[in-house]
Amino acid sequence: MTKKIDILGLALDNYTVRESITQAEAFLENGMLNIIETISMKMLIGAEEHPAVRGVIEASNLVIIGEKEILQSAGIDTMQRIHETEENDFAVEFFKRLERNRKSIFLLGQSGEQIAREREDMLKVFPRLVIVGEYALENCVGDTEAVINDMNVMTPDVIVSILPSPLQEEFFWNHKDKMNASIWYGEGELGLRRKRNSVIGFLGRLAYRGRLKSSIEKYRQRLPEAERK
Repeated sequence: MTKKIDILGLALDNYTVRESITQAEAFLENGMLNIIETISMKMLIGAEEHPAVRGVIEASNLVIIGEKEILQSAGIDTMQRIHETEENDFAVEFFKRLERNRKSIFLLGQSGEQIAREREDMLKVFPRLVIVGEYALENCVGDTEAVINDMNVMTPDVIVSILPSPLQEEFFWNHKDKMNASIWYGEGELGLRRKRNSVIGFLGRLAYRGRLKSSIEKYRQRLPEAERK
C-alpha cells in the first residue's frame, strides 16, 4: 500500500490505523510537541490561500486523512482505508488508548456549545477519559495568550482542537512554540461524531468534492507537461 500520496503538492500520510496509532503512542513518550492533523477537503482547498494551513500540514508529524474523497482523488480505493476513514477509526482508537493509559487532554473549540457537544460525545464512548480543561475562543477577548496560559497550567498530554479551518491552523502556527504538551491533535470540524447521513453533511461534502477536483485539475495544469499525471 502506498504510504504517501501527493495532492496539490502536499505529501499526505496514508498509513493504516494500526500504523498511525503506533506512531501516536511513541509521540506521547518522546519529550517534544508532536503534530497530528486530520485533513479535510476544506483544509486542502484552503492550503492554496492560507499559508498557515499549508504550513501546518507540511509540519505535521502524522497526517490523518479525514474524508474518503481525498483518498479517492489520489486513486486509493482499498476497502480497508475507505472503511477506516469513513468510520473515523483513528480518532476512536486514539481516544481509547488515551483512556486506557490515563493520559490527559485539553479541549479547544470555537464556542462553549461546540465543546460541550464534543465532550459529551467523548465521554459517552470513553467514560474514563481524563479531560483536565477546555477553552472556547469565543470567550477570549483580545490577546490569545490567555488560552495558552490556561492550557499550560493544566499540563495536558494532548491538546485536542476542534476549531474550524483555517482558524485552527492559524492559532496553532502562532502559538506552537509556547505549548506544553506531547501532542497537538488537530481534529478539526469533523470531530469524533460524523454526520455523514445528514442532508447538510452530504451536500457539504458534495460541494467540497467538486471544489477539490477543480483545484487538483488547475494544479496539474500548472505543472510542466512531463510531471502531469
